[in-house]
This record gives sequence, structure tokens and C-alpha cells, in this order.
Amino acid sequence: MKLVTALNLTCLLGILSGCSSMKATSEHDKEFDFSQIQSYQWIDGPEEILDKADTYINEDIQTALNSELISRGLQQASDSATADVQVAYYVKLREEQEYTDSTNPAERDFSGGIVYSRESSSWSYAEREPDVNIYTVEIGTLTVLIYDTKTGNRVWRGNLQTKIDRSQPKDKRQARINEAAKKIMARLPAAKDRR
Repeated sequence: MKLVTALNLTCLLGILSGCSSMKATSEHDKEFDFSQIQSYQWIDGPEEILDKADTYINEDIQTALNSELISRGLQQASDSATADVQVAYYVKLREEQEYTDSTNPAERDFSGGIVYSRESSSWSYAEREPDVNIYTVEIGTLTVLIYDTKTGNRVWRGNLQTKIDRSQPKDKRQARINEAAKKIMARLPAAKDRR
């Protein structure tokens, strides 16, 4: 798989380490028999996606996903001849603006008051605009794609989205990556509901 530069790697290590909860979604082909999957092969993601500047690949994420697939009883295959499905993943980064009001309840509840105007040398009542904090957060979206090796059709797609927190130590970031892999792969149809 394509690897990122050292600078981008540092960025990616923090991708799934945010303080916010992780939001996972998925969709699957209802006609595909997931109970028949015994083995999988890693492949590169779609070229038109991977070539975009905000798309990254990271080995720590692949290792975490690999552990989750193996824990579900699947075996990693080295080629498509022995793999039932092929698995690809990628990460997309974007920035969003978040808005919060004052964290001080007294300031938040105060809506106005008496103010003195130097220009008119008089007192008057004025509404107070609430304090709004605006800051930029990074959002990471992990996408995992599973294709039927025989037909080449995509049979499952999972997405997981979370905020990025680069301030956490590496061990905590890795724990969040593992948590993200577990959460997204939990949406893969289990043997009992496969079909």
C-alpha cells in the first residue's frame, strides 16, 4: 500500500484519537452471503480517491483492521486466487468550524445591562452579545471497502468519523485507532445475520 511521508504520518497517528465519540455507519449488499467469507486480501483503495491531497493510508490503521478481521475468524491471503474478498481502506481529513458559547454560566446567562457612553456622557441599557468561541477542528473519516473477489463488486462499505486530537501520547492514539477499527468492523454482518 502507498505510505505517507513522515510529516503526514505524524498527522495520521492522531487521526482517531479525538475526545469526541466515534460515529460509524455501513452499508452492505443484501444478496451477498457473508457467511462464506473465510479469507481476505489487502488491496489498494480506488485510485481516483487515493490521488486526492486529503486522502491518506497508514499502516497502524491497517494493523488494527487486520486484528479485527482475524478476530472474526478470517484468514489473510497473499493473493486473489485464495481470497474470498478483497479489503481496501483510506482516511480522509477535513477541517470544520465549531462554535461554542461561554463556558462561564454567569456570562452565558447575562444578556444585557446598564452601560456608560463617553460620547454622550450618559447611561443607557444595552443588550450584550453572547461570547461565542470559534475554533477549527480536524475531522478524520476512515472508510473500509470489501469487494467480492469473484465478481469484483463491492459488497460492504463502512465509515467511521471522529475528531482528531494530536495532543495525546502515541499509546493513547494507538488505543483509539484500535477502538475505531473494532467499532467499524463490528458493523460487518456477522455469521448469524449473513444473508
